[in-house]
Amino acid sequence: MKQLIKKCSAFILATVLCVMSMHMPVHAATANVSIALSGSSLTIGDTVTATVSVSTDAAIGSYSLSVSYDSSVLEYTGGSGSGGGGTVLIAGYGDGSQTSLSATLNFKAIGNGSTSISTSGGEAYGWDESVLEISHAGATVTVSAPQAPEENTSGNGNGDSTQSTQAPLTGSGDNYLKSLEISPGTLQPAFQSKTTSYTVQLPEDTKSIVVSAVANDSKAKVSVSHNNDLEPGANKTYIVVTAENGTQRTYVLNVNCGEVEEEPEPSAVTIDGVAYSFATAEQMAEVTIPEGFTAGEETYEDDVTVTVYKSPNQLFQIVYLLDAEEQGSWFIWDKEAKVFTPYMEFQAAANRYIIVTPDETVAIPVGFEAVELEIQGQKITAYAKDGDTEFVLVYAMNISGEAGFYWYDTKEGTYQRYVERVEIMESSETTEENTTEVPVVSETEMVRNLKVILYILSGVAVILLGLVIGFAVYLKKDKEEDTVTVYADLDDELTENKSEEKSEEEKE
Repeated sequence: MKQLIKKCSAFILATVLCVMSMHMPVHAATANVSIALSGSSLTIGDTVTATVSVSTDAAIGSYSLSVSYDSSVLEYTGGSGSGGGGTVLIAGYGDGSQTSLSATLNFKAIGNGSTSISTSGGEAYGWDESVLEISHAGATVTVSAPQAPEENTSGNGNGDSTQSTQAPLTGSGDNYLKSLEISPGTLQPAFQSKTTSYTVQLPEDTKSIVVSAVANDSKAKVSVSHNNDLEPGANKTYIVVTAENGTQRTYVLNVNCGEVEEEPEPSAVTIDGVAYSFATAEQMAEVTIPEGFTAGEETYEDDVTVTVYKSPNQLFQIVYLLDAEEQGSWFIWDKEAKVFTPYMEFQAAANRYIIVTPDETVAIPVGFEAVELEIQGQKITAYAKDGDTEFVLVYAMNISGEAGFYWYDTKEGTYQRYVERVEIMESSETTEENTTEVPVVSETEMVRNLKVILYILSGVAVILLGLVIGFAVYLKKDKEEDTVTVYADLDDELTENKSEEKSEEEKE
C-alpha cells in the first residue's frame, strides 16, 4: 500500500511540475544586431560609414530599427535609412534564403565630442513570421578638432622658409580650372576660370588636340574627353573638373575643323504639356553632373547636335532641360523611342539606383496597377496594390545595369528591395446552402485561451494531489484504529483467561 501511495504522489507531483513549467516563458529566437564602423576616431569634416547588420539563425523575414546618435557631433548625410536630427529609421526585408540583412548609414563629423551610434526599439520577424527578440548593439565614435597649422622651417634655399598647411574642415567644393591650354589652336575668348565655353578654329584635317588643364585645387580631378576623335566640321571637347566634395564643373571647347555652318538651335521639347529647351554650355556651367556620367553628343531632330551625359554602364543617357522660367531638370532620353522621362536616383545598401520605366518585357507583380505619383518633384509611374498609395512599387536600375522593383514609402521617402512572395491558396468549393465562415483568432486571443487551459489543468492537478494526500491520511488513521481494536481484543481475552484460572483455583 505504501508503494502505491508513493507512486501516485510522484505521478501527481510530476503532473503539477509539468503544468507549472508550461507557464514559464519560452525564449524566442533572437535577431542579433551588430554595427561596423569605417572609422572610430575622426576629425571635424571627416565622414564615417556605419553598417548595421541584423543576423538570425534561420531565414529572416523583416526588421525595422531606430538608430540613435548625437546630432551635435554627427550629421546624417544619407544611406539606407531615413531621418536625421539624432534618429534614423532603417528597415529590411528578406527573400527566404537570407539569415542576415544590413543597412549602410553615412555620417559627417560636425562637432567635438564622443557619441554612440546605437540601435533601439523596432521589431523583427522570421521568414515563418515568428516574432524575434532583438539584441541591440552600439558603437562609439570620437570626434576631435583639426590639428593646428604646422610650420615647415626647412627652407628651400631661396629665403622662403615658412609654409603653413592645415587639414580642411570639409571637402573642398572648388571645381574651377586654374589654367587651360591647347595645342594646336587658340582659345576664343582667352581663358578665365569662370568662363566655361570656348571656340577653337583648326584646319579641316585636324584629328586631335592636346589639352593641358590644371585644377585650381590640387585635390580636384580633371578628365578630358573627345579630344582625339575630331572630324571635319563642328566638334566638342569636354573638360570635367570634379571637386574634392564631388561637385563638378564642365568646360566645353567648340572645336571647328575647317568651315562650319552656323548650327540652328534645337527645337523645344514638350513633356507632359510643358515646353523645355536644351541647356547651353554656359547654362551647364553651374550644374552638378551625376557622379560617373560622362559627356557626349547626340543629334536631336533636324540633325542638331546636343550635349548628353551617358551613365557609367552606358545603358542610357540623360540631358539637362530648362523650362520657360529657366528652371532645369535632368531627364532620361530614349532617342529611339523619342521619349523623355524624369531622371531620379536614390541610394540604398551602398549602391545607387535610377528610377526607370519598365519595358514590355518586364512583368508587373500580380495585383499591382499603375498609378501616377510625384516623387522628388517629378511625376512618375508607380504601381499600387488595392489602391494603397502609401507603399508603392517603383522600377529602378543600379549603376551596374541590374534592374528590379523596389518598395517606396511615400510618407518617409525610403526605398527597400521588393521580393515577390508566392502565396499558395487552397481551393475550396462553397455553396449558398453550405457556407461556413472560419473565425479568425488573433495571437492575443490564442495566448489568453492557452492561459485559461493551463489554469484549469493546474487546478485539476492540485485537486488530485489533495485527494491523494487525504486518501493517504485516511488509510493511516484506519490502520491505527485496527491496531487499537486488536490490542483491546487481546487484553479482553487475557482478562477472561485470568478470570477462568482464578475460578478453577477457588473450586479446588
